[in-house]
Amino acid sequence: MRSLHVCPASLATVLWCLGGPWGCMAQPGHEAPPPNEAPSTASPQNGLDYWNAQCVACHGTYEGSSAISLGNANGDFRLDANAAVQEHGDNLSAYIDATMPFQAAPSCTGACAAGTADYIRSRQSSLTAPDCEDETQLAYGQRELKLLTSREYQNSLEDLLGVPAGYGDTVAHTDGSLGGFSNNRGKAVNGSTLDRYVRNAEAVATWCIANNKPFACSDPAACAQRFVSEFLPLVFRGPISDEQRNEYTSLFEDYPAEGLQLALEAALTSPYFLYRIEAGVDLQTALDRGYYTHSAASDGPDSTAAETRLASDFQGPQGRLEGDVWAFTENGGLDLTFSTPFSDPVTVEVQVRGSNYEQHWPELTLKVGDAEVVVQRIDHRDLRTYRFEVPGQAGENVVRLEFNNDAGLAPYGPGQDANLYIAQVSIVPHRTEPPPPPPDDASVLLGVDPEAQVLPPHEFASALSFMLTGSTPDAALLAAAAADRLTTQNQIKAQVERLIDSPRGREHLGDFVRQWFGLGGVLSASRPDVAEFTPEVKAAMVREVQEHFWHVVYDQGAPYSEFFDGDYTFLNRTLADFYGIPGDFSEQFKKTAVAGRGGPIASGAFMTANAHAERSAPILRAVHSRQAALCHYIDPPNSPIAGEDIDAQRAAAQARVEQREAEMGTLSSRDFYFLYTDGIDACAGCHEKIINPMFGLEDFDNVGRLRPSAGADAVRETIAGVQQVVSLQGTLFGVDSTSDPASIEYAGAKDFSNKIAHSEAVKACLVRRSFRFATGLTFHERDLDTSNQETLTEAQRRTYQCVASRMRDVLRDSGDNPRTMLVELATQSLVRLRR
Repeated sequence: MRSLHVCPASLATVLWCLGGPWGCMAQPGHEAPPPNEAPSTASPQNGLDYWNAQCVACHGTYEGSSAISLGNANGDFRLDANAAVQEHGDNLSAYIDATMPFQAAPSCTGACAAGTADYIRSRQSSLTAPDCEDETQLAYGQRELKLLTSREYQNSLEDLLGVPAGYGDTVAHTDGSLGGFSNNRGKAVNGSTLDRYVRNAEAVATWCIANNKPFACSDPAACAQRFVSEFLPLVFRGPISDEQRNEYTSLFEDYPAEGLQLALEAALTSPYFLYRIEAGVDLQTALDRGYYTHSAASDGPDSTAAETRLASDFQGPQGRLEGDVWAFTENGGLDLTFSTPFSDPVTVEVQVRGSNYEQHWPELTLKVGDAEVVVQRIDHRDLRTYRFEVPGQAGENVVRLEFNNDAGLAPYGPGQDANLYIAQVSIVPHRTEPPPPPPDDASVLLGVDPEAQVLPPHEFASALSFMLTGSTPDAALLAAAAADRLTTQNQIKAQVERLIDSPRGREHLGDFVRQWFGLGGVLSASRPDVAEFTPEVKAAMVREVQEHFWHVVYDQGAPYSEFFDGDYTFLNRTLADFYGIPGDFSEQFKKTAVAGRGGPIASGAFMTANAHAERSAPILRAVHSRQAALCHYIDPPNSPIAGEDIDAQRAAAQARVEQREAEMGTLSSRDFYFLYTDGIDACAGCHEKIINPMFGLEDFDNVGRLRPSAGADAVRETIAGVQQVVSLQGTLFGVDSTSDPASIEYAGAKDFSNKIAHSEAVKACLVRRSFRFATGLTFHERDLDTSNQETLTEAQRRTYQCVASRMRDVLRDSGDNPRTMLVELATQSLVRLRR
């Protein structure tokens, strides 16, 4: 029989999770005493002494936030001082006197209990809502050095070089986690892991040479120049120092035949590639270097592009896509059609670079309509933006770009030919009125804490890219950073929206929802008795939920509530066949009306991930539904302080199950786990009100298929060939939190999803999880990752809560569209400012 973990703590016996869930706080309907307790005569110092002598063994010491103790090595026995005082009020001392320490209450009575209560009261924090009226209030993130996660590493290799193999899988074992999401903050690279990176770099470099990546190389000198000027800044995500330039150039000089191979290997094992560096410079250095000042005085053409076409969108018989640029290696032209009609005048911006043959550089010819606007010599190898004002073409919407002066020397390799490379083209409408003159001291760095750190533009670009796409910044974003075009809110917002809407941005949000709801568990689920439960079906189950989330993020008019209560899901042929849903399906996913399905909870992926090999798992479904959808904190099952008789109680529970099965035959999963958890004292508080009442999520089997109906609010479950009728009636006690007196009656997973869909708890949870995933930070004490000794200062809590408040406001004002909330978060000052 599968071994079961034991939930510690009933309200009547355990203080270590006082104020927390799983029955370790005021139960729904419980009337809490008045929150203010009169102080006792014991001094706080005596209280601290009592705490250290009697309580630290389980609770640990208070660290960081004054409201939370982090627990000890045996489990997450954190204690919320505010909740403890609010729940027990005047009775806190008496409660400790009667019950604490757990199963050793006589050792802390009288003065000890009173002093301990005083100490707990003294550690309360002021958790009143911060004043967030000042929208100009600056928030500061944290200085960080993060090893790329395996996914960030793989994405970066793909986006830089187009590698076909999954090299990230070889280092996935190093991935850490913070708050439930992949995060390698402060992670070092040990010897064995470094060996994997070295072997990967060697394999990638060998593949690149065979496939002319990042470019074909015949002349070592020309290759060196191109490598350090064009490619290395992309790999290192910023400017290259003279020392780095010289070191990489010397590889081509010392090893002419192997220079590119060695340079690639060195770059791909450098800390500048393997780590996300978000450390910043001090404020005075940022001011001295002129960061974020070039465009601060104007919100004109630099930041108001009406429409931008990236090289990846270009099409035509002449030229070809090479990485992030459209390459003309021979004479040719390209027509770009814009959906926005041109104003009079209109500004056309072209981001472009060239390569030369001796003194022969390419020329860019720009035409609009029948008029030739300009012929511009492109005499540089780095991407630069040219702006051309075009009068007399109102209503036109086609721009033609031409390269007409090709020349070179056979065999026309690098350094032997003039080529033209275009990264993007934008049109900027004419401003009818000039912007008002800015004040003399206008600067986005005005009012920044002198002790803070400011990310240089290239670090800021990198932070935005990894935050929104899970990959390295593209050439367009780095070019914007180099041109100081990440200064104004409009400039930043334009890039943020572009990144979110990019294929990588879409994929990144899919990864967010996969991690958030634990959907990846279905990929490793083993169901040997179900042959049709194939890897393709598992992958399609995850994609089903991702498609639903993309729908509410990207499709206009689909509010976030439809992620839970929409009467549809997204299916392809593979998944429809597995679910037994008739219809005309292809390998593409399409929105499909299906009774009983839809959203993250009522999905095959979630229900399979929360099931066992031989039966469903009502406990896991109940707990993880609360945690994922509502952000309820559920204390993890652990039994170090559950008492000496816990093993005997567990054995007795297992004997009860075996006896009942001997009398009645195979039990349903609902009856099996209900009976097992009945009678274990340390679990009673958790299961009686928080977990077992939610056993109504049993309409899905252990491979995510809907069970056959057995009449109103019931289904039939088959285990080992035996069929049982299972009730779907369930109760969610506590909506905003597990101690909320409100409750919801439901029947089945879809009904549960429908009834929580419009709750404030669901929207608040979206904000909490989005903030955590995107920034790696948290504004909520209960989200602190105690296993990583994460802390939250009062100043951080207040400023981060104000950022979260703005996210909630934007979410509400947009009709609950998550995309607007993500844009708001990414444009907050905590991305650029650190402390």
